[in-house]
Amino acid sequence: MTEPISPPSPPTAPSPSNAALVPPRKRNRLRYGIVAVVCLAAVGWMLVLMQKNVVFFKTVSEAVHEQSRDGTRTMRIGGGVLPASIHQRGDGADFDLTEGGVTVHVHHIGNEPELFKDCAPVVAEGHWSAVGASTFDSTRLLIKHGADYTPPKTATQCPADPFGN
Repeated sequence: MTEPISPPSPPTAPSPSNAALVPPRKRNRLRYGIVAVVCLAAVGWMLVLMQKNVVFFKTVSEAVHEQSRDGTRTMRIGGGVLPASIHQRGDGADFDLTEGGVTVHVHHIGNEPELFKDCAPVVAEGHWSAVGASTFDSTRLLIKHGADYTPPKTATQCPADPFGN
């Protein structure tokens, strides 16, 4: 006589009693998936923090051109100090910064570096005083200088490009 063939029983979900029967490959996939999600979340979090903490550098002409897009966020603008435009105040200085035929008035609060003078290539860190304003409020000044010193030809003559590009 032949024995009847019974249909295969459906697979059962792993339970504590048969957890040892789950293949190790499926357990590793779950672990790798969790690690991948955690890594992606960490990278996303870092990108958000970097966007908030990055200080962008722009030339004066770029900053004026993109002023409506930048609003009053903190950034750095660079150019040359116009001759005879520096006016010292008790808490800082006012001066005009120019580059590419565009001039911006800078209201600086704080100490100026020793090399701060007419025609000096300056990077001012701060923000626009208001959206659409022509005044840049600065809290930090950086001076670009090279290793070689060559005195200017005259006190009123400035280089065409303050950053030597």
